Amino acid sequence: MPIVYVVGPQNEDLVHSLRDPDPLLRAGAATTLGARRDYFALPHLLVAAHSDPDGEVRKAARVAIAAIRALPPLDGVADRVVTAQPGTAPESAQKTRAEASAGTIDTFRAYASAKHVGEGAGSVISAIDDMHVAVIGYLEVWGRDFVTDLDEAELAATRAIKAIAEHINALSLHGHGAVKFLSYKAARERVATYDAARDRCL
Repeated sequence: MPIVYVVGPQNEDLVHSLRDPDPLLRAGAATTLGARRDYFALPHLLVAAHSDPDGEVRKAARVAIAAIRALPPLDGVADRVVTAQPGTAPESAQKTRAEASAGTIDTFRAYASAKHVGEGAGSVISAIDDMHVAVIGYLEVWGRDFVTDLDEAELAATRAIKAIAEHINALSLHGHGAVKFLSYKAARERVATYDAARDRCL
């Protein structure tokens, strides 16, 4: 089976600038990506919004994400997660995908925390919105038919993100409490499996 590499964001130079040592450049890149509404930059902006050490960069990334939030329906998105076999890929592609998957899974952690700490309906809804954006952004960029270069941690990540997408779908089913609970439980288990696989790969 041939290796299929994923086509990345339309503004690759700006995405690379999100990892520049200069926080002013990183913040500027986030702002420009938001102004250009680069949908495919969402996973990278989510990483910046959650993980950048500079507060202004995190803020700029959050504003950019808000500007790009005109999203397509989630119908069927859970079925688009990649299938995978071990292989090799350029180190930069592996690193970018790992960062995007980690950022996406972190939005599920924030949602789980808001749910369990009892931060209020507004915080939970906001966390669901972030999770929705993250999952669709991740799958649009990385969810092609075949990616033959995933290591154990990244394969676990794609399965976790599929479970998270299925839980988001379940949240839209009014009056189906058991389905919501089981999908939430499955997503938490997949995230725990990802955590263990990532720790083994470190």
